[in-house]
Amino acid sequence: MFEELRKIIEAHDTIVIFGHAYPDGDCYGSQIGLRDVLRLNYPKKKVYAVGTGCKRFFNLISPTDIVEDSVIENALAVLVDGNDLSRMEDKRIYNAKAYIKIDHHMENGKYHEGPFVLDVNANSTCQLIVRFIKESKWKITEAAANALYLGILTDTGRFQFAGDYVESFQEVAWLCECGADPDAINSILTVTVEDALAFKGYVFSHYKKSPNGVLYVTFNRSQLERFHVSAHKAGEMVNLLANVKDYPIWASFAENPNGSMHAEFRSNGPGVYAVAAKYGGGGHYQASGVTLHHMNSKNVKMLVDDLDAVALEYKKEHQ
Repeated sequence: MFEELRKIIEAHDTIVIFGHAYPDGDCYGSQIGLRDVLRLNYPKKKVYAVGTGCKRFFNLISPTDIVEDSVIENALAVLVDGNDLSRMEDKRIYNAKAYIKIDHHMENGKYHEGPFVLDVNANSTCQLIVRFIKESKWKITEAAANALYLGILTDTGRFQFAGDYVESFQEVAWLCECGADPDAINSILTVTVEDALAFKGYVFSHYKKSPNGVLYVTFNRSQLERFHVSAHKAGEMVNLLANVKDYPIWASFAENPNGSMHAEFRSNGPGVYAVAAKYGGGGHYQASGVTLHHMNSKNVKMLVDDLDAVALEYKKEHQ
């Protein structure tokens, strides 16, 4: 499955691994996991992971790298956990010499730069990296095992959406055998602050309902500032509204500092990807997002109406 990508990696002396904007655990984990494994197994190569990463895990796992422009211009760029170049956080990716991609998001047809492995049925990009390591018979470090465990844990909603549970648990068991420390990772993930408690209280007391099964909540800039939460962070917490009986879709709409709207959609059955893709977004069949130029009631209603139509159709099909 990964033979072509492995040959391309072996043919390049410098490799830079890029992740998407607003990196989550899977993005950061796949970057660091792949970087450290390549460094271990190809010690003569220069391998870097660039971007913000997940800073609260830097002490346990690893910081990302600071890389000069000239390095990227002569490097193989590896896109992980993102559809295409436009989704990558570090825009210097456009200056790379060559490209490959490893991803589990639904294809948007915009990536034409090089070979790729794409599996929308994978529970995470980190799961694909684990398969890559095993297929290649590469050695793995404890830090890489922690990084890959983090990505699988977070992208499956702490194993609520693992897909193939047998395979998923076999893979995380293998990562634990390689040195992953679930207790240390969980202790970082579960830490909260009082502002987060207040934010959750706001969500539970201010959500709205569509006629056919969508729960949603909106946040303007002043509300987000009150809770010291960014629009992106508010979107990450959309699952506070998850799995309410008779409401198979839940969504969050939050205003960015520039006035644009960050929208996140989730479901426990209906396909929400088409709604996100209709407006230029993307993601997965049951977990997608989109950013619109303006945060206003008209745009919120437009998206809620589309999601409500999806919920209605789903209910008709499953009566």
